[in-house]
Amino acid sequence: MVEYDVIIKNASITEGTGEKEYVGSLGIIDDKIVSTGNIKGDAIKIINAKGLKALPGFIDAHSHAERNILWYPYCENYVMQGVTTFIGGQCGGSPAPLTDEISLPGMLSDYQMEISPFKFSPEKSTYPIDQVNAWMKERYGWTIDWQTMAEFFKHIEKTGFGVNFAPLVGHGTIRRNVMGKNYERDSTKQEREQMHEIIHSAMRDGCIGMSAGLDYDPDIFSSQEEIIEAVTQLKEYNGVYSPHWRRTGRRRGSLVGRVTIPKISSMLECVEVYEKTGVRLHFAHLDSGWNIYPEATDEVDASILKATFDTITSHTINKLDITWNTIPFYTKGGFSVLPYLSSVLSPWLRELGSRKELAKWLQVKEFREEIMDAIRTGKLYISVEHNPFTNPKWVENTIVVKHINSSLDGKSLSQIAVERKIDPIEVWFNLIIEDPDSQGIRLMNVNPKTYYLFYKHPCGCLGLDLMGVFDKEYQSPYPPYTIPGINTYSAFPIFFEKFVKQDKTLSLEEAVQATSTKATMIHGLKGRGTICEGSYADIVLMDFENLKNKSNEIEPRNYPQGINHVFVKGVQVVEKGKLTKVKPGKVLRRAAD
Repeated sequence: MVEYDVIIKNASITEGTGEKEYVGSLGIIDDKIVSTGNIKGDAIKIINAKGLKALPGFIDAHSHAERNILWYPYCENYVMQGVTTFIGGQCGGSPAPLTDEISLPGMLSDYQMEISPFKFSPEKSTYPIDQVNAWMKERYGWTIDWQTMAEFFKHIEKTGFGVNFAPLVGHGTIRRNVMGKNYERDSTKQEREQMHEIIHSAMRDGCIGMSAGLDYDPDIFSSQEEIIEAVTQLKEYNGVYSPHWRRTGRRRGSLVGRVTIPKISSMLECVEVYEKTGVRLHFAHLDSGWNIYPEATDEVDASILKATFDTITSHTINKLDITWNTIPFYTKGGFSVLPYLSSVLSPWLRELGSRKELAKWLQVKEFREEIMDAIRTGKLYISVEHNPFTNPKWVENTIVVKHINSSLDGKSLSQIAVERKIDPIEVWFNLIIEDPDSQGIRLMNVNPKTYYLFYKHPCGCLGLDLMGVFDKEYQSPYPPYTIPGINTYSAFPIFFEKFVKQDKTLSLEEAVQATSTKATMIHGLKGRGTICEGSYADIVLMDFENLKNKSNEIEPRNYPQGINHVFVKGVQVVEKGKLTKVKPGKVLRRAAD
């Protein structure tokens, strides 16, 4: 008589409960772990995991994967690095509620240039849903057939997907639903009441909380009063509020000399929402509360992080009332790789048709001045960290990784400017002229020696901020032909490789807490984030000794070595390092209290 569906034998098990690692077995029936330790009996499938570590499946606490999960239902880049669950609907944007006017969904947005050509930013951000569905039908053979979160859940569960999805509803999506295109103002009392009704509906549909995108349209126009009133609606559901806090301000029309809100002030704006509503607060992609110039010592940097944590958590009532996720910037590539030094100049790349033609025009003084004017006046948005007019360290943050002149590889624009004794902006343009296919990366302002503190703290967990799920072949169809970054394919294995194996700044158990357990406690995902009796069988079997990142800045689209087996709800989605192409994922609806 077969007693189990799967037995995993001889694994080194870290449960995620705080207990020490032990060698034993896991017995799985259906979607649950029903036995642990010394298991006797037979199973349909037996895996000898000797030499492997059994860990709770990884959880991406900040993801936008729901935006294209219907295009990449196997969630390949997730399962191949051990991710079994993601928290989606972030930064104020969720797949519902929808009206008769919607944004271009998922991968259709890649074809914005065909649908509505633009130079710097699209004039239209929404289109009639009937027109969108005509494009969807023509290109993909299916249409948007949902309006509410409940209907979206039904749709994706019918088609199937590879990992679990815990949904937030987006305040920005709700605000646009109620206010339409006339959102660049305060909402009225009647409009706020309509928004509250939609929040209640989404929570009843099973959302676990609400996100906001306070740097993005339309949430950037929301008053603090509007946000507090909206978040108050979550209280009766024990929901969580997850804001993308005000960091950069509106990203269109960023003029030279614009001063951004001090980061700690923006964080405290969110803390005030917690204090006035009593609703748990989970910061999206938390950062240090203060910028330090010039570059600080490791000790000073660690003190600034401690001050940030202490400041935002000083008035919490319960231990996990205020928490955060943080993007792991331990790799140079960050999250989105712009493959070429010319990629930032995408308006002119699209216009001229090739990098070679762009290089030719960059020799023209008036053309260079046109580009600089577009950056200076905010027509072309470049992130604050890498904008020549907003960050004095932008030249240090831009690194050449591959150039026809190989002596430049690995050098920053700052170093090359010193060597050549010319302005760094001129260096940037000249490098493209010399080699139109030269490649580069942009560093973030983080200290790799103290960054682990975000995760070592009992309130911090890992969130990648990925813009979707992808396969190994994905590349955007128009210049600058963007490809996903290293984190998209390898972030979680690198986390263990760097912080546990190399730096030894986190213990194995602390890493498990940061990559899985804490996210489940924060978001109320009962039965996940641990691998003990009664837990859901979301499991990673990792070859820790041979764990290796195989991505790099030139080609990030490689899967890591050492993620041998992955289970989602007891179903094997990765076997011996190979994708099995099954879709056992589930929408993790809010549990009724």
